[in-house]
Amino acid sequence: MGAVSLVVISTLALGVGLAVPASAAPDYPSWSDVQKAKKNESTKHKEVVRIEALVDTLEKDAEAAGKLALQRGEALQVAKEALATAQTRAAELDSQADSANKKAVKSKKQASALVAQLARSSAGSTTMALLLNSKNAPNLLDELGMMSKLTEHSSSIYTVAEQDQNTARSLTKQAVVARDAREKLEQAATVAAQRAEEASRASQLKVAEQKKQSVTLIAQLAELKDTTAATQRKYLAGVAAAKAAAAAKAAAAARAAAAAQAAAQPSSGGAPANTGSTPGAPNGSAVASAIAFAEAQMGEPYVLGGMGPGVWDCSGLTKAAYASVGVYIGTHSSNDQYNTMRAAGRLVPISQMKAGDILWYSNGGSTGGDKYHVTLYIGGGQMIEAPYPGEVVRIRPVRYGDLVPYAGRPTP
Repeated sequence: MGAVSLVVISTLALGVGLAVPASAAPDYPSWSDVQKAKKNESTKHKEVVRIEALVDTLEKDAEAAGKLALQRGEALQVAKEALATAQTRAAELDSQADSANKKAVKSKKQASALVAQLARSSAGSTTMALLLNSKNAPNLLDELGMMSKLTEHSSSIYTVAEQDQNTARSLTKQAVVARDAREKLEQAATVAAQRAEEASRASQLKVAEQKKQSVTLIAQLAELKDTTAATQRKYLAGVAAAKAAAAAKAAAAARAAAAAQAAAQPSSGGAPANTGSTPGAPNGSAVASAIAFAEAQMGEPYVLGGMGPGVWDCSGLTKAAYASVGVYIGTHSSNDQYNTMRAAGRLVPISQMKAGDILWYSNGGSTGGDKYHVTLYIGGGQMIEAPYPGEVVRIRPVRYGDLVPYAGRPTP
């Protein structure tokens, strides 16, 4: 139980202390405020800056709630997989213990039967007969020899019976321990499910609030700038894209600096994340089909544990996309998909990512930390993802905050 329990406990710990910080209700501008601000250029500019900041804050709050939901959702997936493993192990040990006990009963009966036979053919009476009937000594000696062999055989049967009994006792104890472990993991999975569901509901509420308030705020921006809401949405999307590009540039510079440092200090102790040779170019046909599958789910809602049809979570979407082309990338878990790609030697540096590669997110982008989100890179700096509760499957620029520095390449 030890290793499994540690995995579950450490993963469940993701949810501890990660609640989205409570903040005072924002002071949203009224339409009266907007009309007043329009009368003065300086005031209007300040109001525009204020509203744009509110829109950005709303989005960040929704993303923070979504991140917590993803973390707790992944903790639930890990807990469910650990429970499934424990259930299988407990069932196997119960079966083995039952078989061992049946075998022990059978071998004990055989030993008892031989003991009874020895008792009926007492060695003492045979010896006495030998002393009193010397003329029949050869026959009696033969009989005594047979008795000796019978005793040796009896001893062997008894030894086997004793071993069978010890094996049965050991397996029974193991089965009890396995059942206890299973029960604890059932409790852990129940707790993880409750926490994940709570975070999912909170995320949905936060996203709904963000969308509702953003509609009004963007309309107010349009009013202040004498333009349309659609234009303002495009403008804000452009600002977000510019920020993503800047983040990508900064991330590339950081990776280059880290690579240079690693080259200068090869014995620094940093273990490579990959094993085996670096994968070659991805299989274009398989990648195109996997991406097409994911894109066909655009607009469908994120649902905790969803792997279609019609509902998805992040690892459910990536798993199903590659399953559609017959490629196994791991179980329904971001962590397992990363570990599967790593064990298969199919990780590449983010600087080398290509369409069809899988991207992961963890706190601080740690390779050793729990991967709370996974997406599918489609090229051109874009990825498709099932983001978090309250949102739908969508295409977005690659986010570089929390991005793990290795991508998975499922196809050769």
